[in-house]
Amino acid sequence: MSIVHRSSFPFQLYTTVIVTHAHFVVNSYKCENATIQIKGKLKSVTLDSCSKCNVIFESAISSCEVVNSKRVQIQSTGICPSFSIDKTDGCLVYLSKEATSITNFVTSKSTEMNISWFDEKIQEQKEAPIPEQFVHRLVNGSITSDVSDLYH
Repeated sequence: MSIVHRSSFPFQLYTTVIVTHAHFVVNSYKCENATIQIKGKLKSVTLDSCSKCNVIFESAISSCEVVNSKRVQIQSTGICPSFSIDKTDGCLVYLSKEATSITNFVTSKSTEMNISWFDEKIQEQKEAPIPEQFVHRLVNGSITSDVSDLYH
């Protein structure tokens, strides 16, 4: 089952979606200036063509996908094994303590992506960019890719 949420208001909209079954999917399409809080465990979350939106969800079984969006913030208070960020300019992902060791990120054609998490060693919130620039080389007939020195 899919829950689709769409809003396009000039003012800040705050809405809460209560998920009653773990197989539900929440899709937000063309939302602007919205904060969406999702309560309950769900299959996945998708933001498509959203601008200046915030999404807060507990746990996603599958993934959280952001596509064709601008200036979005996403917070997982539980676990989300995978984030996919495609064709997005400005995305900040806040991870819970439980998610930091198991979450992976797949990105393409996106800029200004950052991850924020709580660092137990120094007892404070940290933030780091997801690299946008890579160096590719042809080595022994295979292409290798490394993160640009800008991120080291």
